[in-house]
Amino acid sequence: MAAITTDMPFASRLAATPMACFGGIVAAAVALWGPTAVDMATLWAMSSSYHYGIFVAPIAAWMIVAKSAPSPAPANRLPGFLIIAFGAALWLLGRAGGIALVEQFALITALIGGAGVAFGGGALRAWAYPLAFLYFMVPFGEAIVPGLQTITVQIIVVLLGALSMPVTIDGYLIQTPAGAFEVAEACAGFRFLVSATMIAAVFSYVSFQSWRKRIGFLLFASLVAILANGLRAFLLVLIATLTNMQWAVGPDHLLIGWIFYALLFLVLVAVGRRYADAPAPQQSVDTHHTAGAGAIPAMLAAIAIIAAATVYASAVVDRSIDKVAPVSLSLFNAPGWRILPPAQNWRAELRQADRTAGATYMSGDNTVYLSLGYFTHDRKGGEIVNYNNRAWSGAYWRRIGTRDAVIYLFGTSKTRRIDILAGPERRRLAAVTVFWLGNEVFVERWRMKLAQAKAKLTGRNPSGGLVIIAASYNRDPAEAVAVMRNFTSDLEPLGAWLSRIEQR
Repeated sequence: MAAITTDMPFASRLAATPMACFGGIVAAAVALWGPTAVDMATLWAMSSSYHYGIFVAPIAAWMIVAKSAPSPAPANRLPGFLIIAFGAALWLLGRAGGIALVEQFALITALIGGAGVAFGGGALRAWAYPLAFLYFMVPFGEAIVPGLQTITVQIIVVLLGALSMPVTIDGYLIQTPAGAFEVAEACAGFRFLVSATMIAAVFSYVSFQSWRKRIGFLLFASLVAILANGLRAFLLVLIATLTNMQWAVGPDHLLIGWIFYALLFLVLVAVGRRYADAPAPQQSVDTHHTAGAGAIPAMLAAIAIIAAATVYASAVVDRSIDKVAPVSLSLFNAPGWRILPPAQNWRAELRQADRTAGATYMSGDNTVYLSLGYFTHDRKGGEIVNYNNRAWSGAYWRRIGTRDAVIYLFGTSKTRRIDILAGPERRRLAAVTVFWLGNEVFVERWRMKLAQAKAKLTGRNPSGGLVIIAASYNRDPAEAVAVMRNFTSDLEPLGAWLSRIEQR
């Protein structure tokens, strides 16, 4: 700070410091992208899976202080500006596509870029690991929960089979001689996986000097966490089966799990300490510019980039649209199929749609159920692709598995994801969901989101919706898939249905 003349007013000297510059960028980003920051903080507070997010920033700050002694003099701010610009573009993409995860990832990226603007490119290099650690603030990972459930089920089945214990599976349901067990989302091991990875990230930064060792330990910890959760679930099922449901089915279920996880964390730490490197001398960010040179203009330029993305989003992406939904939805025509009232004991969850409709279609012995959701346009609180728009209702139906199947629908034969649902009285359904935007049909959610983002970024926001087709089965979901194929091959084109909708 010697380079800052002593005759400068105190407020000016304070504003010229890199820390004040960084603080100004952070405050501006959080204020301008307020909904993104609020959504992220809300998940930290409300979801037990993401409580750890509150502690990420303090831990990252400790990691920086613990292993580096940076000079406050910034140099080469360009990398920081480029990172902020990338974050702003990414935030616009996430905003247009209605993808909160991308928006939050972009916010953290902009904050990392702010560190580069405030402290210089040398700080970005020296602090690369702690700054990357900030991405743990993003509540991510729910998309992998079904995969973790499948892995856990397979581990349980393999280990029970190794003990010659009779076992059958139906999606995420496991049947043993003692009864049925469900590998629910809470049992998938997602929380443990994130916790183990986060702890391993901190430990590897402190204990290892090379990036190869750090990344290797992270991968090792993740693999151990996944396998350990499968072993934990297996032990719970085994204990419950051997004790005829007397143990491992109540509060002791959680206690056993926590003890198991605690032991595993001790094992991870012991393995890490076994291969830890000798402590390295503190790093110093080598810069030669004066501390206050250009700090305020740099801060204002960084804020201007963030503000430009905010203004564009407000004027183009989030602009108010006045569209009127049709009074009612027509049903699809399917020659050879009788149209009956919708099923009384199943309906899709479409709570955000502007209009909904449903029906039962019958042809001979074949019966399918149809649910339609119509959206005048995609917006906050009315998103077409959203967890609240799905084939099952949590009150009576739940998803117990997925599989892929090729189904001809609306002119194309594609591999589509089939949701396997369990309901009251041991009923089983297989359901397929497709999305439409304008005149285009989408199977994958990410393609639908990308199409929405492209449309909104150019000032358009066409109508869209989703079509859910379901059928019952007794033993094998392939039975339901065959019935759905018969129905979809007779279904009228999407364009013909949309024409009737527009006339209303």
